[in-house]
Amino acid sequence: MIWGDYHTHSVFSHGKATIEQIVIRAVKLGLKEIAVTDHGFRHFAYNVRRIDWPLICKEVVFLRKKYPQIKLLLGLETNFNSFDGSLDIKPYDSRVLDVTLAGYHKLVLPGKMSDIFKFFIPNFWASTRNKFSAKSIARNTDAYLKGIEAYDIDIITHPNYGIKVDIAEVAKACTHFGTFFELNGRRIKMSDNELESAADTGVTFILNSDAHDLGRIANVELPLTAIKRVGIPYDKIANWDKLPDFRSKKKKTNTIDIIREPFKLFRT
Repeated sequence: MIWGDYHTHSVFSHGKATIEQIVIRAVKLGLKEIAVTDHGFRHFAYNVRRIDWPLICKEVVFLRKKYPQIKLLLGLETNFNSFDGSLDIKPYDSRVLDVTLAGYHKLVLPGKMSDIFKFFIPNFWASTRNKFSAKSIARNTDAYLKGIEAYDIDIITHPNYGIKVDIAEVAKACTHFGTFFELNGRRIKMSDNELESAADTGVTFILNSDAHDLGRIANVELPLTAIKRVGIPYDKIANWDKLPDFRSKKKKTNTIDIIREPFKLFRT
């Protein structure tokens, strides 16, 4: 079974439950860890508001003390917003995050205005027709590779959702930099051949629910079916009967001391 679920959404973005309700549900399910990973700041429909971010940080600190039987992680599902691989996150955000997720979403403010026409509109149009050119796949893949190299991304979320990349190449980059490759509990937008090509790179997968309501927390039936069908061994699942060692954690020090006083991060 999975020991932790590292992709959930609360009322602070696109979810229906409070952070405390998510924690209580995770405790009842017997999880050892739970991460609340609301949508990044530049998702213009379901983003975390900057004004709420310090409040979220303080609530996480409070709930960690209230529910010591489970480890509560503070995260964000950040957004790729340009072909240059940029994410909608600032360096001072990373200082308080326990886990950083990154994925593609349609309703995101671009890094630059030109990215509307160069990055978002082409991918939106191609996804509606389910027809991506070789050139667009190559450019999208390059954006992912640049982002994985430039940021301490712990998890790449729902690959190929709303966008098309070379799955094997992204998996190779994840393997090289220590980023986990998510198999999403709500959607898997890869063929079995693509999933097998990712597995062949030696990448480590992580099973997450992408829960937007309490009933879906720790629900990973969809990815479990996929890994059984493709034949991916359970020892290649970062959170199966063990806890993952996140890439970003290795570069952080004194995270708890920082998060105790989150308002300090917003004075500059």
